[in-house]
Amino acid sequence: MPEYVPARGFKEMENLLRLHENRSYPVYIYFYGEKDKQGRSWCPDCVAAEETIMTAFRNNAPSDCVILVVDVGNREFWMSKDNDFRKAPYLVDGIPALLHWKGVERLDGDQLLKKNLLELFFEETDSRTSKGVTQ
Repeated sequence: MPEYVPARGFKEMENLLRLHENRSYPVYIYFYGEKDKQGRSWCPDCVAAEETIMTAFRNNAPSDCVILVVDVGNREFWMSKDNDFRKAPYLVDGIPALLHWKGVERLDGDQLLKKNLLELFFEETDSRTSKGVTQ
């Protein structure tokens, strides 16, 4: 079963990624908008995609992977062009977003509503099933 690791904000995400620096398992980063006390994000796209994404994590993610579930903050912070999520190496311009850490694979926005794209994403990023992908 994938290990879900919550991260609140950029610095916490960076610290957690350092812990997995020399890993032999896939690491994914899932970015979403901050949730309120009822567990609902301010980001309507994140709300729309959440069930599809969580189902894909359960059904398609490699069992030995780590999924960093990153809260990018409130809407005001997210909309700032100066927030660190928008800068290299992450270049996250929209949420929700899913990245394969240290890989080139990523899905953004409404791509995360498509079950077949999520299946392909995990198939391509799982070193046990992909061919020619360097980790």
